[in-house]
Amino acid sequence: MFAYITRRVLVSIPLLAVALYLVFIGVSLTTDPRADFYLCLPRCQDGFDRITEVYNLDTNVWLRPFIWFGEALTGDLGESTTIGQPVTEVLRTRGWNTAMIAVPAFLVSAIFALLLSVYSARHQYTFGDYFFTGLAFVGLAFPSFVLALVIQNIFGVQFQNWFGVKPFNTGRKTGTNFLELLRDITLPAMSLAILFISADSRFGRASMLETLNQDYIRTARAKGISERSVVWKHALRNALIPLVTLWALNFSALLSGSVVTESIFSWPGLGPAFITGLQASDLDLVLGIVLLTGSIVVVFNLIADVLYGVLDPRIRLN
Repeated sequence: MFAYITRRVLVSIPLLAVALYLVFIGVSLTTDPRADFYLCLPRCQDGFDRITEVYNLDTNVWLRPFIWFGEALTGDLGESTTIGQPVTEVLRTRGWNTAMIAVPAFLVSAIFALLLSVYSARHQYTFGDYFFTGLAFVGLAFPSFVLALVIQNIFGVQFQNWFGVKPFNTGRKTGTNFLELLRDITLPAMSLAILFISADSRFGRASMLETLNQDYIRTARAKGISERSVVWKHALRNALIPLVTLWALNFSALLSGSVVTESIFSWPGLGPAFITGLQASDLDLVLGIVLLTGSIVVVFNLIADVLYGVLDPRIRLN
């Protein structure tokens, strides 16, 4: 196991470096941080020279990424010119904001997707199965920005007063108590959870149906084992393997920042920061977010691979 994890980490490092290099080159070739200074030259020559020095724009574009890599290895990710803070501080604060809606959204979506998968598989072609299948297709058909706007309009605008109480906020507020935080995160987390429940429940249903038709499940039933034990103890463990893959991708995507949802709910997470960095040619901010999100994807895919061996001992990782 240790050798497998080490090998995966060593393979992931160059992949992440190549991704960062390509992003750096792509942004450098398509944008220029000095664009606003060209019109006022030579009056703003000092500012022009300062931007040139900060981003090493006097160095060949194909060599600049290596300068950034060297600084990043020392823990210096630069400073965001658009937000006015060190990139490490931006990643810490914005990443925490994203996690506040990503973790609840993931937990809710995973639990409900699992329960719906088991229910639909056990009650195949019944009214309940058709009902939840229809809801899943409706959820999949809604674009993320439409769903977020609908939820925001219904619960944050049309029905914002429930018996004299406002249960939901439509953006990040300044309150620090738990109730205020709960009001902040509910609507964006709900918007993200619905999308993942719709997709994961379909995959889970198919995996559960395939598992329930396996010979060892028929043998367990023939031995007189209760249906509850057959489903939750014997079948579910193998049916979880495809879902673990989806959950690893979902969780890493959520922690990487949901651009549309965070923008609609005015949530100061990683998604809006990334868009701001791209629009303003803020290379240090863009690369810092790519480094963080790439690392998250690598870590959670590694966790998923390890869980395969835990769920199914027949899968050997060494």
